[in-house]
Amino acid sequence: MWDLKCIVAAICFTTSNILFIVHGAFLYKSHHTGQDDGSSNSGFSFNTWKQLDPSYIEERWEVQRNERPILMCAALFGILAWFSMMGPLVQSAWVLSRGGRRLVGPHVMLAMLAVCGGIIELLARLFYAGMMNASQWLAKDFNLDDWG
Repeated sequence: MWDLKCIVAAICFTTSNILFIVHGAFLYKSHHTGQDDGSSNSGFSFNTWKQLDPSYIEERWEVQRNERPILMCAALFGILAWFSMMGPLVQSAWVLSRGGRRLVGPHVMLAMLAVCGGIIELLARLFYAGMMNASQWLAKDFNLDDWG
């Protein structure tokens, strides 16, 4: 019988990765719809970006703001996936040690690495989501018309 925690982790990993790919495809499409000479504001223009044109920067942040829900959902599913993956890894270490009777040290190390890796990945994804939220907040409320 399949373990429910493993199925949940696999579904969350798959959903997270699909959402990250969809987000990347949307950003790629929005960056490559215009020309690089600054004549079109619909795509990414390095020359306009380099000149720090406030309306262009606002437009680029608006594109990212529109795709933010996809990114946040992908991050949330990634957080859930790593959190739900810790349990099966610790269980597998317990089973491989035959209930704590065989080679306990390496299996405890395996369980500790699984828990530490899961917590570090969980924190990294939470920090990333918080950083994205903070940058969106700054881009929304920062006055780009006055650089002096």
